[in-house]
Amino acid sequence: MKKLLPLTLLLLAGCAGREYNPALALWRHYEPAAAAHAVNPYLNNVIGLGLLQKRSHVEETGAYIQWYIDHLNYPDKHGVTGSMYDYYIGPDGRETAGKGYDSVDSYAATFLILLEKYYSVSGDARLVRRNWGKIKDVAFIISYLQDKDGLVRALPGSDSKYLMDNCECYAGLLAYQRLAEALGYGRQPYYDTVAQAIKKGITEVLYDRAGGFYYWGLAGGVKSGHRPETLYPDALAQIFPALYGVTEDPKPLEDFLSRYGSGAGLPPEQRLILRLAEAKAGK
Repeated sequence: MKKLLPLTLLLLAGCAGREYNPALALWRHYEPAAAAHAVNPYLNNVIGLGLLQKRSHVEETGAYIQWYIDHLNYPDKHGVTGSMYDYYIGPDGRETAGKGYDSVDSYAATFLILLEKYYSVSGDARLVRRNWGKIKDVAFIISYLQDKDGLVRALPGSDSKYLMDNCECYAGLLAYQRLAEALGYGRQPYYDTVAQAIKKGITEVLYDRAGGFYYWGLAGGVKSGHRPETLYPDALAQIFPALYGVTEDPKPLEDFLSRYGSGAGLPPEQRLILRLAEAKAGK
């Protein structure tokens, strides 16, 4: 589960005399007043999805995708290849990798979702083909972090598994498979199996059939209870299964909108996730 950063920690490039950086450029169209230098890849991936949903700033999103690929770890501090650290980019354009990542699984999953959306909008097969080896490494991270219950751990060495992350991982692998098919590489049955195991884990481990809700997390064998009056993560997490295709049930989104409306109490990036869910539901 992501600990979302305040928007004041995110910089927009393009100020006079500063070097353009693709990892920062997306924020020009999202939060012009941001005035710092931190880059959270998860947030950038979500912003890119929001832009592509409107078919807006497609080239800039493609430039960010290439930046992301160029900054993958080979390997990271846990020996994982294809993972992505948070970054700090100074006013002079110098890039410094952070000490780690907030959620390896979601960084990888949302990147795959973004990549497939970018290809579907732009038709830019060259970017995907020249990076396919690294893209495969990103997909493998999800299976690498999968446990016997089908759920994916957020971090290496951790047993914390989150509803939001796992919905993203399920959708990320399906996006990867569609992309592989579209480019002639062919689907890999292995990843269909991994994805279905994630879906089964969500529906059998994290779903409370009697209560009709999803637990938002599982750690140390303990499930995090659902408090509908708590906006984040409890209530917001409920819309993720429908947003990412784990279920077609529209009720969680309808319940959220009925209780919280436009999600005014949410940070802008979480409201963007809500907008994506509404678009999928045709609302």
